[in-house]
Amino acid sequence: MSNKQIYLIAHYYMKPKPHVNTCQAGWMDNLDNIRYDEAVDIVRGLKPKSLSAQVILNLSAKSVERNAWNSDKDFDKLFAYFFEGYHSYLTSVMAQLDPQYLTEMVDRMHKEVEGAEIENKAEQT
Repeated sequence: MSNKQIYLIAHYYMKPKPHVNTCQAGWMDNLDNIRYDEAVDIVRGLKPKSLSAQVILNLSAKSVERNAWNSDKDFDKLFAYFFEGYHSYLTSVMAQLDPQYLTEMVDRMHKEVEGAEIENKAEQT
């Protein structure tokens, strides 16, 4: 892996939800007591700390290096997920790396949103 490649790395940290009694045995067995915090970084090259991330996307090569959560999601689906929450960062990076891909993905996401809105209106009537 070249140090010139640009990566998106995501770490996830499990924490108890507010007001959960963690002194009680078995509190972690109930998924309603747990929340996950997401820490996302965009880095040049992978460092040893980066290798522990649950999700690693190579933005330069547009490939999934690691996806510990769901192995069947491809780069486009993961990019769309992270773009939703971190669009300002991904826009600035992808505008330099591959502006055509960025434009295509934004157009595709807009069409998906429009399609969902049309379905919602049809269900409401």
